[in-house]
Amino acid sequence: MKISARQYAQCLYELVSNESDDKVKEILPKFVVLLEKHQALNLAPAIISVFTEIWNREHGEVVAELTSARELKSEAKEMIVSYLKEKSGAKEVILDENIDKNILGGFVLKYNNKIVDASLRSSLVELKNQMMG
Repeated sequence: MKISARQYAQCLYELVSNESDDKVKEILPKFVVLLEKHQALNLAPAIISVFTEIWNREHGEVVAELTSARELKSEAKEMIVSYLKEKSGAKEVILDENIDKNILGGFVLKYNNKIVDASLRSSLVELKNQMMG
């Protein structure tokens, strides 16, 4: 039976979640050896991604990528953080902010495999499609 990246990540989380830093330093090399033994080292990036997702969920954190045409004012960021806390149930929100002039205005928010596209570019494309269709 082949073990999925999600199963490895869940196993790793259960192994390290309540352990000291020293114990985690002992567990990680053994975990890598286990991956190598099962010829699953190629799953490492996916395992790390899923592990991070599990860790954040269990610790009440959500990591979100916020892309806007220009830096948003603090009031707008606070509204976005409040929205994320409400939608995700997270206690803490970590915003990774990016500037992309191509979206023209508004923002694109990515979190927990979801996308909120409130960009002007997206609105214009949608309007164009409605007018043509």
